[in-house]
Amino acid sequence: MWRRVPFITFCVKPTRKAWINLAGCNFDCRGCFAIAKEDVGRPFLVAELTDFFVKACKHVCGGLVTDAVITGGEPTLNPSYLVNLIKHLRKVGVSRIALSTNGFLLDEDLVNRLRDLNIDLVKLDIKAFSEDVHYWYTGRDNRNVLKAARLLYDRGVNFYVRTILMPNIVDVDEVERIARFLSSISPEIPYRIYEFDPLHARQPVTRKPTLEEMVEAFKVAKRYLAHVEAIPASTVYDSSYEYIEVRDEALMDKFNEIDEISKRAVKGWKMKSIPFNAILSKVG
Repeated sequence: MWRRVPFITFCVKPTRKAWINLAGCNFDCRGCFAIAKEDVGRPFLVAELTDFFVKACKHVCGGLVTDAVITGGEPTLNPSYLVNLIKHLRKVGVSRIALSTNGFLLDEDLVNRLRDLNIDLVKLDIKAFSEDVHYWYTGRDNRNVLKAARLLYDRGVNFYVRTILMPNIVDVDEVERIARFLSSISPEIPYRIYEFDPLHARQPVTRKPTLEEMVEAFKVAKRYLAHVEAIPASTVYDSSYEYIEVRDEALMDKFNEIDEISKRAVKGWKMKSIPFNAILSKVG
């Protein structure tokens, strides 16, 4: 079976890292910003995607990037595809592999398989703790997501939880509920709070939180958890970082639109792009 890939992102300076984006998602988040939310991009079998990734690494970085994140969209939509992709990436020499997921499909079987594959890190989104808020925002309930946090901890999988702070939707009180829940599993679970940015959102459902609100959310979460970060991306972005994306040509208009927004939103944003065909046309 194949999955569509709209783009692969590479950080080229000062460190080397890659994000493989698998298209399609089982959530319908009102404030989603991801191109990969839709089933768009070029279809790849696992072996084809691995070969393409290796070629893209050589083209962009001059050699294999050994630190990769599998993200989306939602990469767990087809568990067998995900598991086989991890196996193939390991086989070609990718030594550190992380998974970014909304957690809805992280059942006991998949978590055990990820553990057995020695996944290095799982980045688990908990969009909201209150079921009515979660359902309104994503179109799905959050019972499986909350179970996933317990499963990951119980199975000894390295993970952290992240939440986007959205004033009047997922606000400081909601962050407190999430932090309290996580502390009931273990106060050592790392927790990251990010800011909502309406400039990138499909639906600008709320405003960007203020720095004071981010600090308040951090302080509230710290009452329950030992390891908390509150990350206002636009104010802490390090302009020494440079990125190159390998992109599906069919989506270039959308990518150009996103690039323009990013340049306005983040001072010093550095992003270049290469079309898929520049990689696919290479032999060997």
